[in-house]
Amino acid sequence: MTSISHNSMSQKQAVAPSEERFKALVTATSDSIYSMSPDWCEMRQLDGRGVLSDTLEPITDWLAKYIHPFDQDTVKAAIQKAIQHKEIFQLEHRVFQADGTIGWTLSRAVPIMDDGGHIIEWFGTASNITERKRAEDKLREAKEQSDQQKRLYETITSSTPDLIYVFDLDYRFTYANEALLSMWGKTWENAIGKKLLENGYEPWHAEMHEREIDQIIADKKPIRGEVSFPHATLGRRIYDYIFTPVLNQNGEVEAIAGTTRDITDIRNAETAISESEARFRTMAESTDVMIAVGDTDGKAVYFNEAWIDLTGKTSAELLQDGWVALIHPDDQTRVKKTAAAALRGLTASQFEFRMIDKKGEYCWLLNKATPRFRPDGSFAGYISSTIDITEIKENEQRKNDFISMVSHELKTPLTSALSYVQVLQKKALKAEDTLAASMLDRTVIQLGKMTSMINGFLNVSRLESGKIHMDYEQFNLASLVSDAEDEARAAITSHQLSFSCTEDTMVEADREKIGQVISNLISNAAKYSSSGTTITISCKRNGGSVQLSVADAGIGISEEDLPRIFERYYRVKGIETRHIAGFGIGLYLCREIIEGHNGKIWAESTPDQGSTFTFSLPLAD
Repeated sequence: MTSISHNSMSQKQAVAPSEERFKALVTATSDSIYSMSPDWCEMRQLDGRGVLSDTLEPITDWLAKYIHPFDQDTVKAAIQKAIQHKEIFQLEHRVFQADGTIGWTLSRAVPIMDDGGHIIEWFGTASNITERKRAEDKLREAKEQSDQQKRLYETITSSTPDLIYVFDLDYRFTYANEALLSMWGKTWENAIGKKLLENGYEPWHAEMHEREIDQIIADKKPIRGEVSFPHATLGRRIYDYIFTPVLNQNGEVEAIAGTTRDITDIRNAETAISESEARFRTMAESTDVMIAVGDTDGKAVYFNEAWIDLTGKTSAELLQDGWVALIHPDDQTRVKKTAAAALRGLTASQFEFRMIDKKGEYCWLLNKATPRFRPDGSFAGYISSTIDITEIKENEQRKNDFISMVSHELKTPLTSALSYVQVLQKKALKAEDTLAASMLDRTVIQLGKMTSMINGFLNVSRLESGKIHMDYEQFNLASLVSDAEDEARAAITSHQLSFSCTEDTMVEADREKIGQVISNLISNAAKYSSSGTTITISCKRNGGSVQLSVADAGIGISEEDLPRIFERYYRVKGIETRHIAGFGIGLYLCREIIEGHNGKIWAESTPDQGSTFTFSLPLAD
């Protein structure tokens, strides 16, 4: 026991001078000093010097007291390595400072060993590096933010076809995006830091930009221009560019940022449009057809020379709605309504109207307007063509006058002939001459057909001259259909007739003329369908109107003929219809009568399956 104590005391006496010298050194050079047991389980002493809390007596919970939880495992690993290799412990880590805040230290500990090479103690220092770490954190954050901004800008500039670049005050490129490098056919390394001439700009081009840079430096204002120069792979292109000054915190120009856009396709398109417009104007001015162009609001923006020749007005006068004032007063409202309806639906329109010419005489014109659409489908306005149809209208009037005259002249002898035949019918019946009575019955039927045709021509003539008269009255459409049923069942015995119109429905119209329409539709259904088939007459309310339909199971109408069946004198041509008599005025008269009542008439049909003709009339108030 005495021997062991003597040896231990000798070792401490041997170490003491070295320890004192080491402590003196670290005291002079460190923010904090500490000593640890050989296995670091016990902190024997800590002089925190205001940075860390002092420890005046040994403690074992030093790790939890001083070391931040995030760094404790790292500290333990570094301690084990230092003990294992008997080397200096050195580590930067976070600590809890004396004021309760989190700080950073650079901790170093040297193993103190006896003569046998055993560690008997650790002496350490802890330098306060909190400010340095904070500065490093800020620098790192700033760098990360800068890198993020750089990535963002590079992503933006690399994803645009525009050329983006920056000049310094000596005309050198300090930045160029991928699009510009690609245009040059160069890499960043052999392009950045070079001047315009060195990057392949032609001398005139380089000198122009250098002058512009000088001007921006002088007046601090951006410059915009347009220039043509060769692309590395696409050949000569046209570019629009903007140079903008980059100002420092003192308001002085420190760089010039530039953006250049390839506008070759735009300029080519503009050239093509200009050439197209020139061709259009050349064609428009060299034709006798009157050409006009309207914008998206329906307002005229162009009249060709033919309009000026006809009206005697200047283009400026016509554009100021002067052409509308030239329209006949009776036609103005109709023309405006037709044009407005087409504009609302963006559809084509066609109408006839009268306009006063430069001689002061009214002429008849036929106008066809077609909507124009841009490549993206948006509406671009109207283009219209107008021709003089005065001679055609005069010929039609002469023809109608002739038909009217002939029809009137024919009605008198025809009426007399019908009276004579009726007298003969009575005599034949009294004489019980069945053959004569039968022949006279057929004669009456034929005379009735002739009377119907003559009346039809008279009605057409009256319609076109505006002399047909409508006698409006309120009546029950169901009652009119009932009367039509009685007439139809008496006249048509070859077909099955099905009527379904019993609901009282009041309309305000010309009862006789609506009856003519119903009779005409039923008669047509019988003419164009086989004997024994069914003809269905039905009517129903639909909102503020009533619809009456006549459906047959006949030969039907083709898609080609369907849109034209209501035209005057139009007849469907085909093997099935060539034996059917008629002049093609019945459906025309039906349309004119119904539309004259502010109604609508239309047909639906499938060939070989039948047709359905429908008209609608407004209900009476």
